[in-house]
Amino acid sequence: MLKTQSNALRVVEATLGKVTEVKKPVSKFIIHIVELWLGMNCRYVFTNMERWGSMTEKSYRHGFKKFFDWFSFNFQLVKQFGGKEIIAVFDPSYISKSGKQTYGLGMFWSGTRQRALKGIEIGCLAFTDVAAGTALHGEAVQTPSPKELKEKGKTLVNHYVEVIEKRISDILSVTRYLAVDGYFMKKEFINPLLKKGLHIVTKARSDANLMYIFKGKQKTGKGRKKLYDGKIDIKNIDKRRLPCCYSDEQMKVYAGVVYCVLLKRTVLAAFIFYGEKQKPEIIICTDTHMAEMTMCKYYGLRFQVEFLIRDAKQHTGLEDCMARDEQKLHTHFNIAMTAVSIAKAAYHLSVPAEQRGSFSMADIKMKYMNQLITKRIFSNLALDMSCRKIKRIYNQCLCFGRLRA
Repeated sequence: MLKTQSNALRVVEATLGKVTEVKKPVSKFIIHIVELWLGMNCRYVFTNMERWGSMTEKSYRHGFKKFFDWFSFNFQLVKQFGGKEIIAVFDPSYISKSGKQTYGLGMFWSGTRQRALKGIEIGCLAFTDVAAGTALHGEAVQTPSPKELKEKGKTLVNHYVEVIEKRISDILSVTRYLAVDGYFMKKEFINPLLKKGLHIVTKARSDANLMYIFKGKQKTGKGRKKLYDGKIDIKNIDKRRLPCCYSDEQMKVYAGVVYCVLLKRTVLAAFIFYGEKQKPEIIICTDTHMAEMTMCKYYGLRFQVEFLIRDAKQHTGLEDCMARDEQKLHTHFNIAMTAVSIAKAAYHLSVPAEQRGSFSMADIKMKYMNQLITKRIFSNLALDMSCRKIKRIYNQCLCFGRLRA
């Protein structure tokens, strides 16, 4: 094969060099599999890897069985290409799976179908660059089946907490904030992570039990001081105690520090009214000193992990794995998610902010498919790549069919 190195492979090699205790055979396999993953234009199963790659099906199966610290690799990628302001985000994702022998098979919630379906689930921990407004993958951890969790005496929420706590020291080294969706507005999730020093930004229920903080004059004499000043009527909030901090034609935001009965602590809450709607969306943060609009911005950036998962499902075969073994599934999920991050790092975040366009995974996939085919053809023809004319033709082949050639 021709020895032409792409931006993505340079990123992979540089990042692998910063990950400790990676053996050379494993390093070579990761470099090879990332290039193959970005170039394949079919289902991501072992038989197709043999057709498109340079190894046998058995070799790919054996490679997927080996352990690799995907979090350490991706975290180095985040530190290298992430901006100065980063937040952690976490989101589970349902993956359809048939059969009976697959690890972790059970009934899981599908956001697309809005009901529980048979399949498997992964919890995706990622990091969002606030300035760039895009997420980079951290780690995908498969959720054990409900039966296995019950045998261990754990709940689904306990499992999610363990996934984050395992990486808490690394998370806290780059951010103090974790953004999650409204499902995680639970004391069993928030309180353990708060004790570890991680603040949570999430969405409260529309009927959340919140109370005003009493700021009036306290009565003299014996007895406990008055702490709270009545329950907040969500449809009719007191705009004197919760002043407007942002207003435009589309929405108004009223915010302030309130007491959350569920969490038994004070939180920063923002009540966002869209258009003529009477009921607001309620965003809360456990850090009461945070700026109100920064909190809203952080919650909005939570959606970047969903875009990351979407790109992995559409372009890098996140749902294609036919393996049943736990380690092979773990490798497949993390390669699919990491491939999207590598593409972002190499072709989006490495470009100066003022020159960046929109990120297109489909366009990058087209380039690498062209490269995979072109390298195979040029190698078989034994063409001299030192010839300027041949180089020009080679580069033209790479840009074939691309949106931004």
